Amino acid sequence: VGGAIFNTQLPMSQRLKAVFTSGKFYAGWYPKQWLPANAGDLDKLHADLRPHLRYAARTSKKLARRLFHAMARFGPKLDREQLLLSRFVGIATELFAISATCSFAQYKIDSGEPADEVLSVASYFCRSAKMRIDHHFAGTLCNADRAGYDLTQELLAGKHEGFRKGIV
Repeated sequence: VGGAIFNTQLPMSQRLKAVFTSGKFYAGWYPKQWLPANAGDLDKLHADLRPHLRYAARTSKKLARRLFHAMARFGPKLDREQLLLSRFVGIATELFAISATCSFAQYKIDSGEPADEVLSVASYFCRSAKMRIDHHFAGTLCNADRAGYDLTQELLAGKHEGFRKGIV
């Protein structure tokens, strides 16, 4: 939606038009990300799986908000924040895995598999995924990315020779 804003090859009039178009879109989209999430019709899903899908729906909105905030903070340079982006990808991957796990667990239950066995595995996986998601979210706000980058630059510049000897 906002790609044209940062495209320096486009004329300023076209970029300004994109600013207003994007502003109009995000003015409606952003507040919705703070409203309660709707996980859809969960009536046919086993009761023990429903909380996991509701969590995935809520957390998807949280991910959208955090990504939007990162876009606002870094602008077109967001693509250089690879560690931050990898955390967002990790969160999205875990949310997909939770949804797929719940869907597969319901399929197994509907196919006659013992519900208690299926649910114990699915619930364990979903709880583990939630912990990984929490870790990724924490890393989006508090991390050592800048310090790591600075240290790498120093190493490449020849500093810290004593540590480099014998390693490489």
